[in-house]
Amino acid sequence: MSDKTAMPQTGEFCWNELMTSNAAKAKEFYGALFGWECTDMDMGKMTYTLFKHKSSEEKGIGGMMQIPADQTGKIPPHWLSYISVEDVDASLKKAQSLGAKVLVPVTPISDFGKFTVIQDPQGASIALWQNLKSCKP
Repeated sequence: MSDKTAMPQTGEFCWNELMTSNAAKAKEFYGALFGWECTDMDMGKMTYTLFKHKSSEEKGIGGMMQIPADQTGKIPPHWLSYISVEDVDASLKKAQSLGAKVLVPVTPISDFGKFTVIQDPQGASIALWQNLKSCKP
């Protein structure tokens, strides 16, 4: 996206997210490597960390969360990219018709949007994101 406040276009990569086994060490690593600033947000049952580049005061460039304790050993640390879609339910249905496997069903995130995680027929995972309102932090 060229405009920091613009909504992502359909089919555009719109977010990257790290799931990690050690959030504190990941903050240190990415902060030192790229100069990212980390802002923790209490999400009730978990803490979500927003990554921002020091040169960009407004725009979050990605996020991070700790792998839930009950998923430790089942989910490896990984980065996940999100692609913007107009209608996540319709996009999921189409993806399934093309051979995708559902890894995470359609899930709302507050009133910001909803997402699903799929695995393509070759085994690669990707998330589909539908904005319901501006997610500008």
